[in-house]
Amino acid sequence: IDLVRPDASARDIKIETKLDEPMWINADPDLMRQAVLNVVVNAMDAMKEPGTLRLTGGCHEGECLLTISDTGPGIPLEVRDKIFNLYFTTKEAGSGVGLAMTFRAVQLHSGTIDVTGEPGQGTSFRLRFPMAHGSGSGPVVLESEGGNIEHGRLA
Repeated sequence: IDLVRPDASARDIKIETKLDEPMWINADPDLMRQAVLNVVVNAMDAMKEPGTLRLTGGCHEGECLLTISDTGPGIPLEVRDKIFNLYFTTKEAGSGVGLAMTFRAVQLHSGTIDVTGEPGQGTSFRLRFPMAHGSGSGPVVLESEGGNIEHGRLA
């Protein structure tokens, strides 16, 4: 969030974060940071006017869920099945690599990613991961405070 906050502020995009508790997942912190950043940047790019970007999450029954939602125009139904395909893009200057990389990074960590939303109503990406058992330097923890990545922790 700290990486995109200046751009969000300049574009009048409000960022809201609410994580119920630290979310421990077994993951490579660099891959997870990039995966989340790709979704966040796409969400901000989709909002052509001031809007809100929300990151919410928590863990329940052995699963951690991170939801990234925007108030943009939504993803048209006819392209929704293609957005995770390598080199598919709807942006004029897009490469079509970001969401494909995110999809693969989530898969590599035994997770799933799906997208919901209605045209004109915004979009939500839901990233689900098995909750890590125990703690230490291996798991990545997602926390709403701080916004920094330190010691294998995505905060």
